[in-house]
Amino acid sequence: MKRSRSPDTDQPVKRNANISQARARTPPTLSSLTSSVSPPRLKKLKPKVDMYSSNTPANDGTNALSLAAVEAGEVKAEDPVELFSARLAAVARPLSTSLDGRRLPVKDWIDLYSRNRHENGCHFVIHQHDHPIAGPHYDLRLQFSESSSLSWAIMYGLPGNPNSRRMNRNATETRVHCLWNHLIETASRNTGSMIIWDTGEYEVLPYYAAENPPETDDSASDISNISAGMAINHQRPSESEKLKEAFQNRKIRLRLHGTRLPKDYTISLRLSTEDDDAARARPITQKRRRRRTNADFMKKTRTPSTSPSPSPDESHDQPLNAVSFNGDNYDEDAIHGGHSASDSKSELDTGARTRLTNAYPGAVNSIGSIHQRRWFITLDRTNSGFVRDGKSKIWKRKPPSSSDQDTLGFEPFYVRGPEFERSVVTGRTGNDVLVDENVEGFTPRRGWKPVLN
Repeated sequence: MKRSRSPDTDQPVKRNANISQARARTPPTLSSLTSSVSPPRLKKLKPKVDMYSSNTPANDGTNALSLAAVEAGEVKAEDPVELFSARLAAVARPLSTSLDGRRLPVKDWIDLYSRNRHENGCHFVIHQHDHPIAGPHYDLRLQFSESSSLSWAIMYGLPGNPNSRRMNRNATETRVHCLWNHLIETASRNTGSMIIWDTGEYEVLPYYAAENPPETDDSASDISNISAGMAINHQRPSESEKLKEAFQNRKIRLRLHGTRLPKDYTISLRLSTEDDDAARARPITQKRRRRRTNADFMKKTRTPSTSPSPSPDESHDQPLNAVSFNGDNYDEDAIHGGHSASDSKSELDTGARTRLTNAYPGAVNSIGSIHQRRWFITLDRTNSGFVRDGKSKIWKRKPPSSSDQDTLGFEPFYVRGPEFERSVVTGRTGNDVLVDENVEGFTPRRGWKPVLN
């Protein structure tokens, strides 16, 4: 039986329908027009965004520390070896993921580092750093004391083709780093990803007239001084002592015994008198910082670059400090996270002390490193095991002699950038590190191209 509707029961339904239609026709009213003018309402402040945060969930033990914050110096790790070894062992990919089969197990990696933790240690590391402002580059760090390392930034990585047209490359001298920085492999939104491209021990060879770099006026005197110094010192010097002497003479012949690099891989580092004088003449001034919000910083870093990274076809690489992003120049302090106007006085004092000494906190610049000096790096083809063919003028691998079991030299290799290169310790790409650290919002700089000729 159907219920009959009376006129009284239909009125509430019609009234509700009329109200709904009226709300739909009436434009919304701003709350500021109806609210009281005095006192003014308090503005809700957004929580400050940690520019080094990796969004890693905080667990107990070492997992509570952000590796990016430790790398940036915001958090101090009591035992960096234990911290990084535990974290990297947990995220290491299976050894089968490495296509070339060249991997350094975490245990061997820690043993390598531990046996060089002394004054005469000769540890080296090559980091691949994919930074949103500076773009991809490769940092070569050489231990020279128990606590500290020299550092150069090489935009396109180490040369690996003896017949390349781009074998001479810029190597920009940067800050003196702590030795434990050799263990870093992490990522964050504002500093990008960093992987261990290769690591091992170095050997300093006597420097003589090279076939590739142009000769300078004081080359002969420098070489004679090195030879005389070696002859006077009858006791065999350590590799770190030889590095210090070669560094002062601005000519370093370096053999790197790594995991990824081929056997007997040797390079030459040279600093001209002109570049040395220009770097020494630059004043060390306090940087002026304008106040800017985190939103402004993120907007700047996320905007696509209108000035792409220098092409590898240019005659010389640009120094890293000359690379511009949206018209602004950034140095290493910006790459590793400079201080803003809202930072505390102690942080500003630390930054000023870093610029004055050219050493990060915990490191000691006892070797006289100067920021942003432009060195030249080239492959030492002769000491790497190559000979030049007289007819074709092409460099070829040395044939084995009666005492040699294997052909010297190596097959050419190329540094292909963050999308292809993997960590020699964990087998991860830069993107893998970003994912493992739960980094969101990272935008890489466009325009970087590998040197393939």
